Amino acid sequence: MKIRSLFTAAVLLFACSALTGAAGDETWMDLFNGKDLTGWSGVHDVDFDVHDGNLRLVKGMGWLRTDQLYDDFILEFECKALVEGYDSGIFIRAGLEGKPWPDEGFQINLKSDALGTLVRGYRPMIKSTMEPVPVNEWMKFRLTAQGEEASLQINGEDVWEADFIEPERGLIGIQAENRSFEFRRLRIHETGYIDLLEEDGGQFKHLEVHVGPKEPWSLQNGVLTCDGEKGGWIGTKDGDFSDFILKLDYRVPKEGNSGVYIRTPKGGHGSSQGMEIQVIDDDAQHWGKLEPWQLTGAIYHEFPPAVRATKKAGQWQSMLIQAVKNQVQIFVNGVQIIDADLNENEALKDRPDSGHIGFQNYDGQIEYRNVRVKRIEE
Repeated sequence: MKIRSLFTAAVLLFACSALTGAAGDETWMDLFNGKDLTGWSGVHDVDFDVHDGNLRLVKGMGWLRTDQLYDDFILEFECKALVEGYDSGIFIRAGLEGKPWPDEGFQINLKSDALGTLVRGYRPMIKSTMEPVPVNEWMKFRLTAQGEEASLQINGEDVWEADFIEPERGLIGIQAENRSFEFRRLRIHETGYIDLLEEDGGQFKHLEVHVGPKEPWSLQNGVLTCDGEKGGWIGTKDGDFSDFILKLDYRVPKEGNSGVYIRTPKGGHGSSQGMEIQVIDDDAQHWGKLEPWQLTGAIYHEFPPAVRATKKAGQWQSMLIQAVKNQVQIFVNGVQIIDADLNENEALKDRPDSGHIGFQNYDGQIEYRNVRVKRIEE
């Protein structure tokens, strides 16, 4: 698939400069907030915590993974080993299968005698010639992944380049191998995505209220909040989103309810004229027992999630929606819950194949952040 962005030629030049590190911090997202493990989930037997503002690997045999999936990116972080004979690693494009570590994806080794080596499974793919860094000394890593190509720098020194990185998308994770580490300044720049919450002179650059009052909607510190009685939705000004990847974080309160609209006509109703991807407190009692097609991540009323992947209400959670022609895939907190062929559904097969992306004002407060989209074309 070929990726194109919404940017004009001038902005494309800016994006290219961002890939070389010339752009400012506005193009980056923090993967770790320095306070808690929001946005991360432990897999298998692991013990991670926050110590003096750093992400600390204490012990365990497993890994800590992001709740979001990533395709093309620049990842930067710093780490230091806390014990001699240290051993850990960074996973990219990883899947959830495998124990104690993922079967799918690649690992950048953080082992004292193999620092920076690129590993697939248990097999070294590109060996590193980096000398071991002493315990308690910070190391700075910069990893770039673009399609099948990837490259690594450690402390500003080029380590390797590769042209065989698959699959095209996956989780980022930190390996636990019973050796203690600390990590800080974890941040990521995603290639080709547009920030739908971008402001222009104090106004929404890409969004407008389509139905209902404007007053419940606000944007502060990068968080889009709706706090009002139900009715209406806010969505993109552009109404030609057909094939795309949409990524976002959401926080729904106890008993809260909202939804993400895709391919919805201007001023239309998402669940009946476009598609609504449900966002709700899956433990809500307000509406009685929820049907499977009412749970978070469902294509409302038509495709229920295969499994529950949500956390308790009140926490930040992640969602990825990919729509390509008649196929819609949905991930919640890194877990695939929908793989739908719209042609197999009588209610959806004749719905518009293009439209607006939007967010529903239904009941109570809802928050969205890190909302970004990347168009896809064949």
